Amino acid sequence: MRQRPWVLGIMFVAAVAATGCAGKVRVASATRCQAHGGTYDTTAKSCTYKASTQSAQQTCQSEGGYYDSAADYCELGN
Repeated sequence: MRQRPWVLGIMFVAAVAATGCAGKVRVASATRCQAHGGTYDTTAKSCTYKASTQSAQQTCQSEGGYYDSAADYCELGN
């Protein structure tokens, strides 16, 4: 029996929805810092921008995220 392409498409969408891919996003603090034009200091866990230095926690929380200091990640989303 031959499956139609639309059946595979529906199965793919259902699988993506079931795994929660549209929920939370984890981004490394160094990646976030560099994306915003800063330089990341892994020892101090802080990001230095041209005019000021902010902690990874401050930048994460300013975007509405949850900062996990043990893993050094910012979690955005649900």
